[in-house]
Amino acid sequence: MALTTVLLNVNQLAVLVAGIVHAALGLIWFMPRFFGNAWAELTGKEMKPASQWIAAGLIGHQVTAFVLAVIVNLANATNVIGGIVVGVLVSIGFVVPLEIGELIWEKIPFKLFMIRVGNQLVGLSLAGIILAVWR
Repeated sequence: MALTTVLLNVNQLAVLVAGIVHAALGLIWFMPRFFGNAWAELTGKEMKPASQWIAAGLIGHQVTAFVLAVIVNLANATNVIGGIVVGVLVSIGFVVPLEIGELIWEKIPFKLFMIRVGNQLVGLSLAGIILAVWR
């Protein structure tokens, strides 16, 4: 299957929904009653976003969903399990190595590493399910 065909056959509505779900999960994940208080304690920061970057963040979630949709299509994942597998592989292959860099260079606590990686693992898996099932 040609890459051009894969790019043109991405379900844009599914990408929009997957991007929204990915962003919404992050908002829920970092609520104080879930991992927000731990994040604040581990980083020494307040739970106040840099509002000038919110639009860029939302665009980033959509870009992530689009690229994930391409990978889902290339993997020919068409069911829940396939979507989860792609989400987990992307998390392990891309997110974890990048976050390990944070462990090494920024010396973040391991618990913070796990909070960040967990958020992406669940978020990319949910997005993968949406993109695999809704083609």
